[in-house]
Amino acid sequence: MESGLIEQLLDFGALGIFAGFLIWQFVGLQRRLDKLVHDFQTQLKEINDDYDSRIEKMRLRYDEVIVGIRSDASVAQKDALGARDKVEAMVAKKTVKR
Repeated sequence: MESGLIEQLLDFGALGIFAGFLIWQFVGLQRRLDKLVHDFQTQLKEINDDYDSRIEKMRLRYDEVIVGIRSDASVAQKDALGARDKVEAMVAKKTVKR
């Protein structure tokens, strides 16, 4: 504080000293509150970044699973079509022999 302000507070005696204490306490609490808010926002950002990275990992993993399932389904479909063609060919041979 400025020395002029301190002199004015001291001129008011105990009440002035108490007012000075309240000002000092307010400034100190405001600094603590600012630090607390900053730390809280930092923690929120870290939590959000961690959440985003976990979601991205899950998406990549599920994309891989979906690609694998589609590939397996495609192979199974081709196998089923091949089996159907063999059965049709066998039925066609039996029909021709009669």
